[in-house]
Amino acid sequence: MAGRFELVKKGYCPDAVDRYVQSLEAQVAGYRDKDKAITGAIISAQHAADNIVTNAKVQARIVRENTSKQLADISLSLNTQRRMLSDFASEYGVVVSKYLKAVDNADFIGITEKIDSLETYLADFADEVAEDLEVEYRMQENSHAAAISELLGG
Repeated sequence: MAGRFELVKKGYCPDAVDRYVQSLEAQVAGYRDKDKAITGAIISAQHAADNIVTNAKVQARIVRENTSKQLADISLSLNTQRRMLSDFASEYGVVVSKYLKAVDNADFIGITEKIDSLETYLADFADEVAEDLEVEYRMQENSHAAAISELLGG
């Protein structure tokens, strides 16, 4: 660099100029090193960001696939439950209809009438028993009265 400056008697000291130029060259070299480091950091950050995006896309795809499988499993389970419920309803209907066919409304009316008739019979029987007990009681009372009257002389 010293060859760039013209050497004259009056002017700057060539050694001082050389030292200044060397310090400027050192600064420029430092800036170039920093520029390379910053560029490298930016490239690394870009690669890291690309990797993060790629991994996120992969994870999202896996989550979507798993979710789709889980939804399919749930749908299958719901269909199975629906079929089981339908089968149960059919079987229940068959069992209930067998019993309903065995006993119809007329049968219930007949049974109710028989119960009413039995209740009336029992009420009448209870009245008859009460009357019979009353008659028996009066007969015993008359018999006792006659016996007492005979004992008393009369």
